[in-house]
Amino acid sequence: MKKTKKSSTRNNKLDNTVQTPTVVDQEPVKDLTQPDPNINKYAYFITPVYHANKPEFLESVREVADRRFKESEQEHPELHPIYPLRQTNSILNEQSIKPFIDYVGYTAWNALASEGYDMPKFSVVFQEMWLQEHHKFSAHEEHVHGFGAQMVGFYFLECPEYTGRLVFHDPRPAKRQINLPEANFESVSDSSTAVNFDPKPGDLFLAPSWVPHSISRHAGETPLRFVHITISTIPSEPEHDSGSLNSSSINNSDGQTIVI
Repeated sequence: MKKTKKSSTRNNKLDNTVQTPTVVDQEPVKDLTQPDPNINKYAYFITPVYHANKPEFLESVREVADRRFKESEQEHPELHPIYPLRQTNSILNEQSIKPFIDYVGYTAWNALASEGYDMPKFSVVFQEMWLQEHHKFSAHEEHVHGFGAQMVGFYFLECPEYTGRLVFHDPRPAKRQINLPEANFESVSDSSTAVNFDPKPGDLFLAPSWVPHSISRHAGETPLRFVHITISTIPSEPEHDSGSLNSSSINNSDGQTIVI
């Protein structure tokens, strides 16, 4: 006996209508290519660089530089063929530039205080202040200053055409190791591995001593001249607890110049 299959009621009601599911309170899909305005960005562990143009010190410091470089040339007439650079001994004992020394010392003290250090408990001490003269094709390789230095400084005296640039390099080696290519090398951004300044006569720059720095290749026909400075600190006397600096620079028994 042949069995016949009955069509169910359900099958009888099938048609070609497509049923669309309904989503209640669905939000429109956001454009993920645009930054979320609710994302906050915080910048910590910054690298400060301080700059001021102080032409009022140029005349006195240039006079010292002319005399000191002339003495250096008399002692060593020939420039090194690969490193055409002249350097002098310390100029901290030059009384004619005492106002310049005082200004740099007080500025360094205030800079450290602005960074949040308890500077009323400290005085700044000049470790070194000497002159550099870079002749054509000379450069100063990337380096840092140790031995207790807190800040480094540069005061530019002569900056001819095609002068070497002052360069500060990213002090984070781990960041530099994994850095991605920069979108625009001519623009300073969070991706930059170095920043450079085109110095002008009278420019004073200060930065933490732990920031690697260099002078790029000098291409000028006449020399680039500047003062190079390293600054440290020592505990100060109790009267400085007010946070104000009222005294000037002195020399201690070790020959260090102290601004208190």
